Amino acid sequence: MNERHGQGRDRRSRRWLGLGLILLLASAAANAETPIRRFVLAAGANNGGAERELLRYAVSDAEAFVRVFEEMGGLDPADRLLLRDPDLAAFRSGLAELQRRVESAVRWGGGRREAILYYSGHADEHGLLLAGERLPYMELRRLLAGIPAAVHIAVLDACASGSITRLKGGRRQQSFLVDESSEMQGYAFITSSSANEAAQESERLRASFFTHYLVSGLRGAADQSGDSRVSLDEAYRFAYDETLARTAGTRGGTQHPVRDIAMTGTGDLVMTDLRRTSAGLILGPALSGRFFVRSTDRRLAAEVAKPAGRVVELGLEPGQYRVHVEADSGVYTASAILKEGDHLELPAASLVAVATEPTSVRGGADPQVHLALSENPNLDIVTEEGYTLSLGLFFNEQDRPIRGLQAAWLVNQATATAGSQISLFGNLSQRELRGWQGSGMVNWSVGPLQGGQVSAAINIGQQVRGWQVAGSTNIAKRMWGWQVAGSTNIAKEIRGGQIGTFNAARKVTGVQVGVVNLSGDIEGIPLGIVNYSHTGLLNLGAWRDESGLSGITLASGSRTFFTAFSLGGRWDESGPEVLALGFGAGGHRLRGDWFGEADATVHLLVSDVDQPRQENWLVRARGTVGRRLTGHLSAFAGLSANLLSRGDDPALISPWGGSGIDLGHNLAAWPGVCLGVRLSR
Repeated sequence: MNERHGQGRDRRSRRWLGLGLILLLASAAANAETPIRRFVLAAGANNGGAERELLRYAVSDAEAFVRVFEEMGGLDPADRLLLRDPDLAAFRSGLAELQRRVESAVRWGGGRREAILYYSGHADEHGLLLAGERLPYMELRRLLAGIPAAVHIAVLDACASGSITRLKGGRRQQSFLVDESSEMQGYAFITSSSANEAAQESERLRASFFTHYLVSGLRGAADQSGDSRVSLDEAYRFAYDETLARTAGTRGGTQHPVRDIAMTGTGDLVMTDLRRTSAGLILGPALSGRFFVRSTDRRLAAEVAKPAGRVVELGLEPGQYRVHVEADSGVYTASAILKEGDHLELPAASLVAVATEPTSVRGGADPQVHLALSENPNLDIVTEEGYTLSLGLFFNEQDRPIRGLQAAWLVNQATATAGSQISLFGNLSQRELRGWQGSGMVNWSVGPLQGGQVSAAINIGQQVRGWQVAGSTNIAKRMWGWQVAGSTNIAKEIRGGQIGTFNAARKVTGVQVGVVNLSGDIEGIPLGIVNYSHTGLLNLGAWRDESGLSGITLASGSRTFFTAFSLGGRWDESGPEVLALGFGAGGHRLRGDWFGEADATVHLLVSDVDQPRQENWLVRARGTVGRRLTGHLSAFAGLSANLLSRGDDPALISPWGGSGIDLGHNLAAWPGVCLGVRLSR
C-alpha cells in the first residue's frame, strides 16, 4: 500500500513539473521578440510616357533601395520583387503578387509581416505614370490596404507624389515614438516632394536626390541615437534635411519631402540594423565634414555630413572604396578596403589633402580617355565621365548601358540603355534610347526613345519623344513630336503632327498634312484631299448659289475643322455651260441641332467641258447656319463674299445676271447667298 502511494506521488510530481515547464516556455515565448518578416516591392520606371522625358536613374534607385534592405533590413531575397521599367499592367501584377506572398505567409503563421512598396518614376497630382498610363493614388492606397500586413510602408520618389498624402484616410503626425516595448501597426506614406513640386535627379549623384539620401540614411548616416539601428523616423528626417538643402537653388526648385502616418501602439519601427552588415566603415569622433563614399565603379554609395564628436558607421558591401571629404580646413581624399566581417574605422591620418576644387574631387580627376577592344570586337573609347564612342567594323552589339555614340558599317544592336546609333544599314535598340538613330535603311527602337530617328526607308518606334524622318514609312505606337515621311506615317497615338502622302493614327492631338489623313479621333487640324476621322465631320452636301452654280461638296475632318472638295457647274439657259472644281477648308461649331460654319474655297471654272477654251478663278469666303431636320439630313443657308479673276477671258459667271463690282485688272467682286441640304453620318 505505501509503495502504491509513493508511486502516485511521483506521478503527480512529474505532472506538475511538466506543467511548470510548459508554463515557463510559454512565458519565455511571450516575452521573446516577435519575429518580423518583410516583403518589398520596388519598381523603377524611367519611362513615364512619350510626353515625358526619360529618367536616367529610376531603375538604379529601385535596385539601391532593395539592396540596402537585403544587406541591413532583414529582407530575404525570396521576399522581394524588383520591377524594372514596368508598364501599368506589370505594376498591378507586382502588387497582386506581393499580396499573394503576404497572404501565403499569413496562412503559415508565425511572426509579424511588414509590406514595403518603393516607387521611383514619373507621377502627377492624380497618380503614378507608367509608360503613359496612370495608376490613381486612391487605387494605389486601396491595393496596399488589401495586403494583410501589420505595417504598410510606401515610399514614392516622383513629381507631385505628395498628392497621395492629401487623400482621405490618414493623419499627419510629428514623429514616430521610440519605445522597444511594443509593436506599431498601421501605415506610413513617404514621398519625395509635395503635391506641387518636381522630384529631381542628379548627374553627380547618379540617382535622385531623395532616394540617394534616404539610402545613405538607411546605411547608417541617419543613426542619430547611436544605437546602430536606423528607424523610419530617423531615415525620413535625414532624407528630408539633405534633400531640402541640396535642391535649394536647383533648376527644378526646392523639394520638400512629405510623410503621412497612421500608426497605433508605441514602438520603434526599425528599418535597418548596422549589426546585420557584412562590412562597415566607421567615421570616428575626430573626423568632421561632408563625406562622399564611392565604389570602384564610381557609384556614390553613401553621403553624410558629420560633425566632430559624433561616431557614424556606414553599412557597406565588402570592396574597395574612395572617400572624399569636404571640410572647413580643405578637401581630402582617402581609400578604404573592406573585407567580409570588417568594421573598419577610417584613420584621420589616411586623409590626404588635395588642391583641386571640391567639384573636381567629387567628380574625379581631369577627364581621361581609355581605349579598349571589346569581345565583339569593337573599338571602345571611354572618357572618365562615362561617355563612350563605340566603333564596330560591320556589326556592333552592346549588352551594357552606353552614354555616347554607337557606330557600325552595317548594323548596331543595343540590348541595354543606349545613346545615339549610326549605321549604313540598320539600328536596333531593345531598351530605352537617349539620342538619335540614323541609318540608310531601318531604325527600330523597341524601348522608349528620346531624340529621333532618321532613315532612308523605315523607322519603327514603340514610344518616341522627338522626330521620325523617313524616305518611305514611319511607324510608332506612341509619339510626342513629328512624323515626316515620303509615303506613309502610322501611329497609335500622336501629339504633334504627321506629314506624308498617307497619314493614319488612332488618336491625334495636333496636325495631319497629306493627301489622305485617317484618324480614330483628332483634336487639331487635318489638311488633305481626303480626311476621315471616326469622331469627326463627314458629310455630303448639295447646294445652289446666286450665280446659278449648283454642285455637291464632300466635307471631312475633325469635330471643329474640315476640308472640302466640290464638284459643280451650270447647265441652264442663263449662259454657257460651266464646270466648277473647288477645294477649301473651314471651321465647324455644333450646338444641339444647330450648327454654324465658316469656310474659304477656291474654284476653277472652265467652259466647254469637252474642249475647255476659257477659264476663271473664283475665291469665295462663306458663312452658313444650318439645322438638323432628321437623323442624318440637315438644311443650311448662308452669305458669301466672292472674288472672280477672269484673266483675258470673259466672265463665265455673274451674280443675279449682273457683273458685280468691277475692281479693275479683270477682277470683280460681289456678295452672294447659298442654300442647300446635306447628309451627315
